[in-house]
Amino acid sequence: MSESEPKGAERPTPTKEVGVRAVNRALDLLVELSEWQRPAGLSELAVRVGLHPSTAFRLLESLQSRGFVHQMADDRTYKLGNRNLELGAAFRRSYSVWSHAEDHATQLAESLGETVSIGVLDKGEVLYIAVARGQRDYGMAMDAGTRHPAYCTALGKAILAEMSEQEIREIVHQHPPVPLTPNTLVDSPSLLRDLAATRRRGYSIDNEERIPGIFCVGAAVRDLDGGLVGALSISGPAQRMHERGMENLSSTVMRAASALGH
Repeated sequence: MSESEPKGAERPTPTKEVGVRAVNRALDLLVELSEWQRPAGLSELAVRVGLHPSTAFRLLESLQSRGFVHQMADDRTYKLGNRNLELGAAFRRSYSVWSHAEDHATQLAESLGETVSIGVLDKGEVLYIAVARGQRDYGMAMDAGTRHPAYCTALGKAILAEMSEQEIREIVHQHPPVPLTPNTLVDSPSLLRDLAATRRRGYSIDNEERIPGIFCVGAAVRDLDGGLVGALSISGPAQRMHERGMENLSSTVMRAASALGH
């Protein structure tokens, strides 16, 4: 099977339809889009779900208006929209990996004496799912449910490093970097180089890029199937974090991220 074809095999034999017909057809389109490894055209989507192109177009327009489908500007093909991230984030907060994210963060923070954060990428920003503070002498103004830019956080960069360059550029276009500190990477070439380094070594670094004096190390969190679901980071005062050593910090954060996903 080529990369241009959907991942799913033969479509199942239709069963008796239950519920509202238009809703079922719209959901068929969303499920079909999720199986493609590239944006799909109107005609091929219509064929795959057994709809007339005009019917598929109307349904896709409705889904697009609610953010569940995005139409590419260049060739008018379709892909899943960002609204699906919101539903996915809500699901993850109440099930699977995220059902024990808070306990995981708390235990790790207590053992390290640093802040441990767990989050997902939502609308181009990091949405914090769990935050646990282990420091007694230094606190960070951050709580679960808050958002921060992806380009200057260890959580965000750990996730961005797993994405394609086109996806990264789209997010940067939606959320242009601004210099929060002298260390913030605000130009695309520098950010892309940093993400490439993150990809090679397996962990991300926020070197006082969001908050002066705070150093963070992060790693991507994957589920049992190897799918990217979010990231975990360890944060603390820069001097103390440097004293711990990068080898120690990086191995700790990668082990913790792997344990959370499994």
